[in-house]
Amino acid sequence: MSYRIRPLVQAQITAPLGVAIPLGDMRTFFTAPVYIWYIEGAKEKILVDAGVEAPGPDGLVHGFPIKGGGEKGLLEALSAVGVKPEDIDILILTHLHFDHIACATLFKNAKIYVQKREWKFAFDPIPTARAVYDRKLFEPLEKMDLIIVDGDYEVLEGIKLVLLPGHTKGLQGVAVSTEKGTALLASDHFYTYFNLNPATEKATDLTGAEVKVTPRPDLPFMPPAIHVDLTEWFDSSWKALKTASKRDLIYPGHEPALANKILP
Repeated sequence: MSYRIRPLVQAQITAPLGVAIPLGDMRTFFTAPVYIWYIEGAKEKILVDAGVEAPGPDGLVHGFPIKGGGEKGLLEALSAVGVKPEDIDILILTHLHFDHIACATLFKNAKIYVQKREWKFAFDPIPTARAVYDRKLFEPLEKMDLIIVDGDYEVLEGIKLVLLPGHTKGLQGVAVSTEKGTALLASDHFYTYFNLNPATEKATDLTGAEVKVTPRPDLPFMPPAIHVDLTEWFDSSWKALKTASKRDLIYPGHEPALANKILP
């Protein structure tokens, strides 16, 4: 089987550079997409992740400026591929942070895949991770067609869940067979290409603004500042590189350059 991947923008999120890069400048802001990823090529309709909530009157969600989002943002994103939430057969949640699961309960007809380690950790995270888990968003999934998997798992021929702990205890990437080889939806294991290729000297955000970053050619990978275990994170980075057919088939979870493209 060979598939294509459609990164669909459900919202925009703005954060200090220091969220994406350890010790990054907290006065420099970076606007990134919140993606839902539609996988084309199977008889089943497959989606990865479920977006972020719409902001309140202050324009914020969990302290982050958000544009779009919510059910409206989800429906608009899905309209680009001609589907509605009730059409989705398989929903893969890479992890249970607030910006990846907000609309999951709209997928009434979907089998929903979550890692066992992630499910357990979300209910009892370490203190520094509590702010990015919102129990009201994931607890209702218990009453849906929830499938808890333990480790690497083949969902369909050519689509495999790949356990990549580090950013969270149970983050999972999605390995997808494509005409150019195995691609990896890495989710927030890598936020952007800078995390994957830290020799980069500048990045462009979703608004087109250029953001200067300090290159680190001495590092094979640059972890995001939000993580729970750096030892696991680096181990998972090598696993990600081994999983994908080549490095440029690894797709970071909030990379602006991927917006609305057809991959690979």
